[in-house]
Amino acid sequence: MGRISIICIIVFWSWSTIGQEKTPFATYDFSSDQGYLEKRSTLEKESSTSEAYNRLIRWAIKHKDFETAIQYYAKLLELEPNNAEYHYRLAGVNGIRIDEISKFKALPYVYAMKTNFLKAHQLDSTHTPTLTALVRIYTKLPNFLGGNLEKAKEYAKLLSDLSPAEGYLAQGFILEYEGNTTQAEAQYKNAFDLLSFLDSCEASVVETYFDNKSANLSYELAAIGLTFNLSSTRSICALQYYLEQFDDSDNLPKEWAFYKLALLYEKINQKERAEIYRTLALEINPTFIPE
Repeated sequence: MGRISIICIIVFWSWSTIGQEKTPFATYDFSSDQGYLEKRSTLEKESSTSEAYNRLIRWAIKHKDFETAIQYYAKLLELEPNNAEYHYRLAGVNGIRIDEISKFKALPYVYAMKTNFLKAHQLDSTHTPTLTALVRIYTKLPNFLGGNLEKAKEYAKLLSDLSPAEGYLAQGFILEYEGNTTQAEAQYKNAFDLLSFLDSCEASVVETYFDNKSANLSYELAAIGLTFNLSSTRSICALQYYLEQFDDSDNLPKEWAFYKLALLYEKINQKERAEIYRTLALEINPTFIPE
């Protein structure tokens, strides 16, 4: 499926919350889209192969039908039980589903999310998006659901060994959660210091870096840069990459990325560009009012 935008949601708190900001997830009323439902029905009647299941999952995720995606990722894992990427994706869609349902119905999804992220890590210990997810799960889950800050820090250390910048971001996330904003800012700055290649924003270099990382990493970098007044140039480059890669399967609203770009251009006194991106945000969603 290539690049897939799976963001993990941790029981009633979106972990897209960076710097005290919560970006909402994109939604879609697929239940009233007859074209979607008819094609989904057709795809469900296809042969039970990995390729057929993946086609159906792509269609479901594009239309924000995460329950169907969960169902068919489970079927994929019946065919390929040791596929780390499928465990990672199944964990992610369970995470998204948590944010869509009442807390009383969320516990099975929490269990499935955590179990599948752990299995993905067991099968591929070098997959940095899985490590990032585990850091955030163990940071934000309450203790009675398995939250554990010491485990979060252990996963952050593993992440640092594989990808130093992502490790600093993970450590900053934990510190911010603990209320140590000044120390968190220092860790975020350490991450930005390692991303000097974003200054030139050479497409091939930027793409090489973000390839095989969390699909929302570039957005998060920009959000952190904006919140903590870190390099606007690097933040803009990261966010432009996010927008260049954006497609219908992404689960962060595109208008938010345009809005962030507007704020970043305002910071460097490029008011005309800022107005262009504000206009683009409103064209997508005329009622868009950031919280």
